[in-house]
Amino acid sequence: MTQLQADETSADVPQPGLIRQLIAHRGASAERPECTAAAIIRAIETGATAVEVDVRTSADGQLFILHDATLDRTTNGTGAASELTLAELQALDAGSWFDPNYANQRIPSLIEAAELCSGRIDLLLDLKEQGEAYDRKVAETIQQHGDPARTIVGVRSVAQAHAFRRLLPAARQLGLIPALDQIEAFAAAGTETIRIWPRWLDDESEPVRRVRTAGCQLHLNGTLGLPDETLSLLQHQPDSLSSDHPARLRHTLQCIASQELPGQRLQQLVDVADGTTLQISSGFLRERSFLNRDYQMLQLPPGVSGLPRYIFAGGAGNQVRIRFRSPAVVLAVFDYNSTGLWSFPDEFSPAQAGWHLLQQQACLGSSNPGNEQHPHLADIWYREFAAQQELLQLPQWWLCLGIVTPEQARAIEGFQPGLISRNPVSLPQYSWSTVAAQEHLRLPEFRSATDFRDWQATQRNRFRERFLYPHDGVVELHAHEPIQRDFGTQQQIDVTLNGRRIFRYFRLQPRNRKEPGPAVVCFMGHGRVTQLLGEDDSYQHACARRFAELGYLVFAMENVGMSPKSDTHLDLDQSLRLEGYGWYSLLFAHQDILLQQVFRDELVNSQQVGVAGVSTGGLLALSAAVLEPRIAAASIQGIFGSMRVSFIADRHRHCSCGAIAGLLPEFDLPHLALLTGSCQLQICNGSDDGFPPQEAERCLRMIEPLLESVGAPTPELRMPTGRHEFQFEVAAEFLNTTLRFQPDGSH
Repeated sequence: MTQLQADETSADVPQPGLIRQLIAHRGASAERPECTAAAIIRAIETGATAVEVDVRTSADGQLFILHDATLDRTTNGTGAASELTLAELQALDAGSWFDPNYANQRIPSLIEAAELCSGRIDLLLDLKEQGEAYDRKVAETIQQHGDPARTIVGVRSVAQAHAFRRLLPAARQLGLIPALDQIEAFAAAGTETIRIWPRWLDDESEPVRRVRTAGCQLHLNGTLGLPDETLSLLQHQPDSLSSDHPARLRHTLQCIASQELPGQRLQQLVDVADGTTLQISSGFLRERSFLNRDYQMLQLPPGVSGLPRYIFAGGAGNQVRIRFRSPAVVLAVFDYNSTGLWSFPDEFSPAQAGWHLLQQQACLGSSNPGNEQHPHLADIWYREFAAQQELLQLPQWWLCLGIVTPEQARAIEGFQPGLISRNPVSLPQYSWSTVAAQEHLRLPEFRSATDFRDWQATQRNRFRERFLYPHDGVVELHAHEPIQRDFGTQQQIDVTLNGRRIFRYFRLQPRNRKEPGPAVVCFMGHGRVTQLLGEDDSYQHACARRFAELGYLVFAMENVGMSPKSDTHLDLDQSLRLEGYGWYSLLFAHQDILLQQVFRDELVNSQQVGVAGVSTGGLLALSAAVLEPRIAAASIQGIFGSMRVSFIADRHRHCSCGAIAGLLPEFDLPHLALLTGSCQLQICNGSDDGFPPQEAERCLRMIEPLLESVGAPTPELRMPTGRHEFQFEVAAEFLNTTLRFQPDGSH
């Protein structure tokens, strides 16, 4: 049984209770382009009780609906949205970024949104601006075109709460409080409901108690309405929940109320489910196909949607083993494309392996090959299993759509009961790639700590000579004017070679930093530097702004070749390989320049410098600790293990630039960890990462005895729940402890 199954089936599962409001966040934004008419209409269709939209002002003083302050992410426009008139805004395409089928969607005005919702659904206004004129304009629009009694005003300040109590007395208010110390003030202003961020709870009930004591209702934000998230939110007995996927949240709440969660249903059918990391899910449209992919299911036939199923890492399908405790039917997709990876060994058809055709050309995924005019549709197969029969030795890639009882399967078109196959499984074949992936690391032997330090020094120099691209010419720095941010100031520094910029980095200085203190260098993965600087949640970047908010002086390097509107890193990698280098050679050279500037900075305590990153950023954090022995702590995420093992085990996932020419066998990742001197390492691989945590642990166990024998610090291993993404809380806790820093500013 997986952990999720055990959690779902415990006696402590909370009940949905009286959820007064189910709010569609930015509309049904998981199914439709956010903050558009299509998303609002879909929210109404799902039975959500309210729809949340974000209100901004155009250049000609009109109110419109858009979450971001800029147009780049959700439209075909660029730059600040407030600099365009409403007519100019509504000329943009606000749907194609989500799906070409929504190319006709436009940015709605508040008038259009209010009229669309009036009499059909409550309207929650997230007020993105402050000021008397803005507040008055919003109130007038709702009075003239909406329904004040079915309006919820999302106020962001106590002054705004007071203002709307006068301007829209019939409307309710949701306090989008900036900090926990504002709960009582918002309540005193007449705000009925307080929004608490889940991250503020940290398994503590004190914020919830304060909301209740203040006489307010509690609102919590969810995301996709999945069971594990919903159960954790329900522990706090909220009065309202929001979700990007209100249809799924409604379904999950119904399943919880009727005690029919996916894990509970599977427990009745499955005795053993192991062989690889498995996670319980339900097969809804736009649900992820695999743990380590963003592939989504775009088309499923009636009767197949919403079934309990297992998801696992793509490429690990041949490791799945399921033994059934009672009769069950498995619905699956094979032969998804022509690569052979979805096919049974020896070119068996699914029918020869005991499977039966359910429906032809019935499943469409976001990764199906083909073109937009003629997408590839895959067949759906089923197989009925008797009690104690096992499912195993399937292809590397297959898609589990659902596991149900034979009685439940009778309602699905194409199913014929009683076709229980006893076909023998095929014999496993000798795999050259598997043997190559099992090669052990070649670790040196040392007679003393002095031998170890000498070896480190030699290898560091070899790493520099081998991998740092030799920029010829004069390197200079050009600092831009600092700009004010909520945490302090942000400054861009251009690094030029013979007068031309070769890369840039950013310096984020907290508002209260006046003397030398701790610093963090944040390295990004495959993404944009705007993500690194501005986003709270992180996939391939290291949350630079959040570290600055904690009080760290932060340095963030942009990866050359990952510029906005352009991705040339693969071109750079291919051309540099002709010179015996690669894309990472540029990054290593650039980070070496950056690190020199970090340790020259007058506000940096040289004994309190840490580095952090995930994926490519994790490798850069590790190499930074190799290049600069003064670094005290490094949080290396989503990368550790043997590159040979990781790339072969999951070779269809990794970007080709990651196969760094000349890295093996001398400079595999565990070898680099041995070169980091007295730096304290944190190795963090998410439980569902394509770089598996088991491989990270195996490699750490190999080098730990060597480190202990020479008195060097041994790395800390963390395996949090998650995929290939940066775990900010894990890194922050580690760096705070290692660098002896209190986030309140004392250090």
